[in-house]
This record gives sequence, structure tokens and C-alpha cells, in this order.
Amino acid sequence: MDFLDKLNPQQRKAVTAADGPVLVVAGPGSGKTRVLTQRIAYLIASEGVRPWNILAVTFTNKAAKEMDLRVKAMLNDQATDGIMLGTFHSICARILRREVEHLPLESNFVIFDSDDQERIVKSIIKEFNLNDKLYRAASIHAAISRAKNELLGPDEYPINIYRDEVVKRVYVEYQKRLIASNAVDFDDLLVYTARLLEDNPSVRDKYAQRFRHVLVDEFQDTNLAQYSLVRQLASHHKNIYCVGDPDQSVYAWRGADYRNLKKFEEDFPEAEIVLLEQNYRSHQNILDAAMSVIDRARTPNRIKKKLFSDRGPGEKILFHEAYNDYDEAAFVVNTIAELVASRKFEPGDCAVMYRTNSMSRLLEEAFLQARLPYKLVGAQRFYGRREVKDVIAFIRLVHFKTIPAPAQSCLISHAAQIHPITNLSPAAPLCRSPISAACSPVGAR
Repeated sequence: MDFLDKLNPQQRKAVTAADGPVLVVAGPGSGKTRVLTQRIAYLIASEGVRPWNILAVTFTNKAAKEMDLRVKAMLNDQATDGIMLGTFHSICARILRREVEHLPLESNFVIFDSDDQERIVKSIIKEFNLNDKLYRAASIHAAISRAKNELLGPDEYPINIYRDEVVKRVYVEYQKRLIASNAVDFDDLLVYTARLLEDNPSVRDKYAQRFRHVLVDEFQDTNLAQYSLVRQLASHHKNIYCVGDPDQSVYAWRGADYRNLKKFEEDFPEAEIVLLEQNYRSHQNILDAAMSVIDRARTPNRIKKKLFSDRGPGEKILFHEAYNDYDEAAFVVNTIAELVASRKFEPGDCAVMYRTNSMSRLLEEAFLQARLPYKLVGAQRFYGRREVKDVIAFIRLVHFKTIPAPAQSCLISHAAQIHPITNLSPAAPLCRSPISAACSPVGAR
């Protein structure tokens, strides 16, 4: 197996680990996807494990597809035919359709998306005559989702305050309507499967005996329902192989619990733990700074890692404490302008990350003033937002008594709700004012 020769010692140790529970604590950029896919290839090519005896789960369809392609590239399509590889939800859906006689559903049940789910909650709130400003559908649905992630059904939902009582009432009705529609939501896929395996030993044994090896990617992002699933599916052979890093757990808001790594150690005290500490992505200064911040979190019972890189120390990190948010934006943009002016970098070589979308406005204004092109990723430009453009158009109307032709219908629609406005004439070319600059950002894409 030539692919083993390309692994570093710790990666090789993880890939060739003996049978039994294994926890691979993989630091960022340490090649965890390579380790997981090569583990599958190693089991088939070296250990003689049949593909249909392997279960590999991850969180996204993209990650599942990439894993599948990598395994097939190392072996061949025929050698990998039969592996059950996919997301938690897709695998649970396949199991539920096969075992539907144990469920309050038909085999052709449908999976409601997030819009369908919220629409049901809205209708229940309306029928219960609840204040939809106080009990917003998104908030109520999020509470129901968190309960399902903790394997709490409508009857087990805890009540501490009056709001909990409201959530429970909606939860009960919500679940009734899903069943009446022969439907499930994404959380139900996990809950139904976890309870199916727990309440039906014969079903659990069938799948636990079939899957000689259970492999889990991004283990730090699993919730209680997902951990319960993999633990039960590995209950017969005990060959559970989990790859994750508690320091990279960022999905607590959707139920992920990094403490599952600690539960894993408690449930499988004989587990082999392998640390992947060599980083292939960053310079050492970046790793040292990141780990110094993480180490200060003082997370109890955390498995510590010492990340290292062969790429050298790299440039030192510059820390700038700004006087205010305007000074902060100016410093960022001026730094980028200097890099571009040096002709060693292009604007596209620079990236700016911020915590919330509301912080983009001052940065955008600074880019506009510096006449530097920028591209906003994953959000709408502040001056491109409809409500902002409407307000700017109103200001232009008041100040210049003219408006651009494309904005006339919008303005007339809004103005008609206030009072009639006459003499709305199409604008001449955009005026040279700060407002027009904001309406038409220089270089913004």
C-alpha cells in the first residue's frame, strides 16, 4: 500500500491502529480527512474488511462526496462498492425506511425542510392565539430542535418557566402534525433512529453486527442524539473510530457538544488515543498564537496538543489596539493600501474577517474612501441593501429635487403612503456628492 508511505508517523499510527475503539484528536490542518479516508482503504486492502461492513459518517454531503472520491482513487469502484458512507441524516433516513414498521410513519414519509417546519410552528402559534411577537416561530422551533438534539420528546420537555410551558404545548401539536402529514424534520431522522436502536434490540443487533467498523468525522460537532447513534451501532464489535478536535467545536448553537469526546473516553476506557499535531497549513507563529488563546480557555479535562509546522516561523503577528471602530476600519484599509502600493500584493491577496455582519459598514466606507475594490462574501453590501438605497434616494430627492429613474417607482410607492409628491423628474447624471458615492461605490463588486 503505497499511500501509507506518504503519511507522517502519527498519521500512519492512526491509519494502522488495531481493532477496538480509537479516538484521533486532529489539530487544524493536520490531514484528518486523509487519515479517515486512508483508514477505510487500509481496512479493505490490508485487513480484508468487506466494504458493506464499514459505516462512515460525516456532516455535509460535500465532505461525504470528497471522502468517497478519495477512497475510490486509492482502490477502485468495485473494491469500495457497498460502503455505507454519508451524512448522519442520509444514513438515518435509509435505516428508517427499511425499518418503517417500527415507526408511526409510512415508508414513503417526506422530510420537511426548515421553511416547512417554521410554517407549521407559525400556524400553531396563530391557532393557539399566542403573541407572535413574544413567541416568534423561529425561536420556538429552535427550542424544539434543541430538545430533540437532547433526545427529549414532547412529554419529556422540562418546564421551568411559563415560556417552557408554551414551547411544550407547541411541541406536542407540532409533532402530531408531522405524523399526520407522514413527515419528519431533520432532527426526527436522528431521534427516531436513536430510539429505534435503543428500544428494539433485534434491530440494533442487526446493524451493530453488520457494521464491523464505524468511523465518524468531525466528532466534536456531534450532539447527544448522534453520539447515541454511533455508540449503539458500534455496540457489537466495539470498532468505533472517531476523528475530531474539541478546540474546533463551533456548533454549540445547534446542539453540538464537544464533551462527547470525554463521554467517548468514559464509555470506552480502553480506547487508543492518537494525536495529530503536525500542521501543514500555517507557519509556527500562527499556531503558537492560536494555541495560546485556546489554552487560556481552561476547558476542563481537555486533551492538550502541541501543534508544530515544518513551514518555519513565518512573519510575526501584528496586534493593533484601535481607539474606536472608525480608527479600526481605517487601520485595516490603510494597511491593505500600503501592501497594494508596494506592488508585491494585489487586493485579491488580502482578506478581512470580522465577527458580525453589522461591522461591515465602516470597513466598506473606508474601502470606498481609499478607492480600493472589495468583494463582500456571504452578505449584502451595506450600501447595496434595499432599505439603505431607499433612504439615500429619499435624501437625494429632498436635497436635489431629482431622483434616478430606476428609483422612481420605489420612491413613489413609499411616498404615496405619506403624502402626494409632485414634480418627480428623472435625474441627470449622478451628482458628485458623498451620497452619490455611497449609492455607486467605486470598485465595489
